[in-house]
Amino acid sequence: MSQLMEKIERLWGIPIFFMEGGKCVPKGSGAFLEEESPFVCAPFLVELLVEKCGCQETPVVYRDENHVIFACMEAKGGYYLTGPVCTEELGYTGLRRFYENYGLPGKERRHPVRTSLLRILTFTAVLNEIENGISLETEDILKANALAEIAETEVEKDDIILEMRKLDDDMYHHTYQEERYVMEAVAQGRPAEARRRAGALLSSAGVLSGKKQNHYRNLAVTVVTVATREAIQGGVSPAKAYRLSDIFINRIDQCTKTEELEEYCRRALYEFAKLVADIKAEKTVSGYTEQCKDYIYKNYNRKIYLEDIAEGIGISPGHLSRVFHKEMDISIQEYIRKFRVERAANLLKYSEASLAEISDYVCFHSQSHFGNAFKKYMNMTPKQYRDRYKEKEFRSQPVTFT
Repeated sequence: MSQLMEKIERLWGIPIFFMEGGKCVPKGSGAFLEEESPFVCAPFLVELLVEKCGCQETPVVYRDENHVIFACMEAKGGYYLTGPVCTEELGYTGLRRFYENYGLPGKERRHPVRTSLLRILTFTAVLNEIENGISLETEDILKANALAEIAETEVEKDDIILEMRKLDDDMYHHTYQEERYVMEAVAQGRPAEARRRAGALLSSAGVLSGKKQNHYRNLAVTVVTVATREAIQGGVSPAKAYRLSDIFINRIDQCTKTEELEEYCRRALYEFAKLVADIKAEKTVSGYTEQCKDYIYKNYNRKIYLEDIAEGIGISPGHLSRVFHKEMDISIQEYIRKFRVERAANLLKYSEASLAEISDYVCFHSQSHFGNAFKKYMNMTPKQYRDRYKEKEFRSQPVTFT
């Protein structure tokens, strides 16, 4: 879990600590040094957060008098504490007060991570779902912590800034008709058309940030989010659509070049449309088979037993096996192996994880078993596959995600 938390902290840029037995320890690399964290230097802050956490079912998101934000959630054996973060620059005076209030040392006063309130709420919801298995909407956390008014103020402030920057002839938003034209191509499974029309959508998009790179990063995330929903409308299972969404969002978060972000927009539209096209091309199968496939999508990285699938669907294991094989022309176990290899192929291309880590994640009991299965379906070893495809992320022909 500590490695996972370190990856999450690195991805989001928000420090994570764990309080157990009255002591706080960092769970990630630490945007603040341990000895400079308010959780270590100011025990009263930890007590306050833990006390608030005991009074409500949702995670605590606390904003102090200097507008610095901390979060706290109950976990197995203790509490996760995150922060400090803020939604606006503190300025020299605010930063000095922040250091003095929490008794922080350090001649070089580093500013807390700055991000949006929505991102802080989303980060808290993600941690809570990973640790406690409870999915919460950001609105639930917002209301539970009486932050709705602050959120509205942020929106109003952003609107005012945007209006001040507007020039009548220099900035305009893409039309709703243009957006729908592209997204209907996704929902109807027309990948080539979706990619071809992407240029018009990108060139006419409204300004999402004053910084060019941030603008394209925000635009790419928006395109992926909307395309995910359109693909689901087109018949793709939510599990499959969101898995593809996660791959794109993670890669977008790592991008440092504008042209790469633009390309991810085009590729996302193409790949989501292709998912829909593939679904439409598949022969019609029964509800039992669809439910079985959906169970595999959600649980491929853990042990899967036929009896568990059948029990969840409400039929006997033997009947499920016969129906699935008849409609898919492949056994359930063979389908699971093939699906795991396909997931591993994506990880080889789009992650830095080692072969051993990938093999373990997609639930092969040994690397040799993983290597044999991978070669059977991909006609090459996992290493050969990574060497061939890892550096070719922006080819003219988009990569197919399955």
